[in-house]
Amino acid sequence: MSIKNVVLFGETGAGKSSVVNLMAGEEMAITSPDMQLCTMTWKEYPMAFDGYKYSVFDTIGLQGPHLEVDDYLDAIVNARNLIMKLVNEGGIDLLLFCVRAGRKVPTTVQNNYRLFHEWLCEKKVPIILVLTGLEAEQNMEDWWTGHKDAFDKYEISIDGHVCITAANKLNGSHQHLYEESRHLIRKLVREHTHNRPEGPWKGGEGWFRRFTRKLRELHTGNFTLKKKDIETVLTERCGMPREAAVKLARQVREESHPKSNSST
Repeated sequence: MSIKNVVLFGETGAGKSSVVNLMAGEEMAITSPDMQLCTMTWKEYPMAFDGYKYSVFDTIGLQGPHLEVDDYLDAIVNARNLIMKLVNEGGIDLLLFCVRAGRKVPTTVQNNYRLFHEWLCEKKVPIILVLTGLEAEQNMEDWWTGHKDAFDKYEISIDGHVCITAANKLNGSHQHLYEESRHLIRKLVREHTHNRPEGPWKGGEGWFRRFTRKLRELHTGNFTLKKKDIETVLTERCGMPREAAVKLARQVREESHPKSNSST
């Protein structure tokens, strides 16, 4: 039986680690708030449920507008490295986009969505929106009914959604919601991995590869798109701060042409 690769992404504080524990049925991931941004990399959690095996990869997502540029770049590069690793090792079966439900939908959800679904996975991997923090709702699904338009506004297209609580050890009146949440998210994961005839996505041109190729062509003078135009795409389409866009362009150029560092 093949192991399905699931990539979990979203802002710090969205409850990604708690979602890992919810799916696994045990405390696998550390959920302490003191662990926020302690490491800018991804973590793998092997688990099995409903007769199937999964590897769930918890990532560092893009944060709010005040994130330091170096941290922002680390998040992008680590996401790229994970996607390329999985593409080279059998493919990606599912994206889980974790968002904490609240009164307002933060604008950073669009940047995270575009980075993982659009730019890195070319819209070829099914994506499920996981809405957390709904333990106070009598009917968790009601939140989606009242806020769906906000996601449409940000042009976030998904293959499914689930409204849950990932907060364990609740009091008796809410504990049943935790068990219900585990059933709901496991069901969706199974339906969009093992019940999906297309199989895993095994890579394509990819945003980061296209980006690197364009920078190489710019460097050799074989491409007409100006460096400034690429930075505009990164800032306006990816929501990347301009300083980060400039730095990422420079970093990729240096990786592609290490001998030319002294002359650039």
